[in-house]
Amino acid sequence: MSLEPLSQKEEEVFYGLALGLIPGIGHIYAKTLLSYVGSFKDIFQSKSASLSKIPGIGSSIIEKIRHFNEFHLVENEIKYIEKHDVTPLFYSDKLFPKRLLNFNDSPFLLFSKGTVDLNPGRTLGIVGTRSPSNFGIKWTQDLIEHLKNENIAIISGFAYGIDITAHKACINMDIPTVGVLAGGYKYIYPAAHRQYMHEMCYRGGFITEAYADILPDRQRFPMRNRIIAALSDGLIVVESAEKGGSIITAEYAFSYNKSLMALPGKPNDKASRGCNMMIKKNKAVLVENFNDVLEEMNWDDKTLGHSRSVQTQLFRTLSEKEQSLINLLLPDREINVDQLIKKLDMRHSEFAAMLLALTMEGLISQLPGNRIVLN
Repeated sequence: MSLEPLSQKEEEVFYGLALGLIPGIGHIYAKTLLSYVGSFKDIFQSKSASLSKIPGIGSSIIEKIRHFNEFHLVENEIKYIEKHDVTPLFYSDKLFPKRLLNFNDSPFLLFSKGTVDLNPGRTLGIVGTRSPSNFGIKWTQDLIEHLKNENIAIISGFAYGIDITAHKACINMDIPTVGVLAGGYKYIYPAAHRQYMHEMCYRGGFITEAYADILPDRQRFPMRNRIIAALSDGLIVVESAEKGGSIITAEYAFSYNKSLMALPGKPNDKASRGCNMMIKKNKAVLVENFNDVLEEMNWDDKTLGHSRSVQTQLFRTLSEKEQSLINLLLPDREINVDQLIKKLDMRHSEFAAMLLALTMEGLISQLPGNRIVLN
């Protein structure tokens, strides 16, 4: 491999992009490697014997790293993102969405485009059918109009129907909005929505975990949906059948312990059967208007600093496992990672993701020799 001299930051981007291109290296392996090795460049330059000591990293993964030689694809990706003002954001970057740090299935790499702030104080996801009724369209537009002065960023999937209705309403109301894409930026889907990209980038933007030339294949949409759910403090489903992308997003939101809301429909309306089902099963809160949404999100106080989501962002409650880890650490006392994994009885991949999140939040520091210390 022949490279022009790169700065340290450019090297990290280069090798981070390379890691994501290796078949079989998913986000969990990538985050595990990064948490133990410390840098993407060192992952490629570490000896096999050193990598083999990382819990969960077997010989097949090491061989894939060793034999990767498609660095021209990395160079092509860098040329594209530089030409089209796309920013790669890695799991360890300060600008990476903090709302994604708490989930093991979150991506280790995102591609961001626009002026989007991926760590706003308040976020609300709005999804729904691709064939909405006039009532569903009007309800979505009215809701967003009422949200204009609430300092909320709207998250959706840039799809037909309720998604694009929400995005367009945000453009009209000058509200920040983020479109989460299933494929790469070369293949915007649906193509008819490309016309809205410029204005959306001006008022927010887009993110995707797909490299530029990745097609938005069917299997990539559920992956996209988990990001919508994780980015949203609360998720509203506006008209949905029993099955479909909106229900998948809602299931992710429910599993992530997000505030899940649904607009009810008539009992015999197939287009609202999914919403009614979630309300009936007590998975989703019934919302009929703007005030219902504010009540569920605890956003009645217009002082942004008092909103529940900001408290979560700045002083979030640690999970039970995270608190157990902190309790095992004492200031200035270094502890071996393997000992902690045994004491906490955790999977290596789960521990690695938690370790990286706590490190990025400044609660702990990772030291040479596979040790950590409480800050």
